[in-house]
Amino acid sequence: MVPTPKRVDAVEVHNASASAVSITITFDDQVKDKTEITETEEIPAGESKLFGEKILDMGSWTAIAPVKHITLCAGNQCQLLEPAVDGIVKVLKVSVTPTFKLEVVAE
Repeated sequence: MVPTPKRVDAVEVHNASASAVSITITFDDQVKDKTEITETEEIPAGESKLFGEKILDMGSWTAIAPVKHITLCAGNQCQLLEPAVDGIVKVLKVSVTPTFKLEVVAE
């Protein structure tokens, strides 16, 4: 029996800190181009941003590039979070705490 894939398709980040933060989501495109896809956004204090799934066009079929890691940068410090999930998570909800830490809120 083939095991269930373990992947995150998209990430929603809520910034609960008092300052704007920079978030970079890195998607793994090992299926098609053997590269990484990155998306970076600045999220103002108190706001949220959805980083949607990345569809890979394989010609006669499509694949989803899974989220490899999430990087939070605030001031001159950065933090990396590599999501560890069981099964397929369509949207991983993550929060930036008031002390500038990344926390998984819900899968």
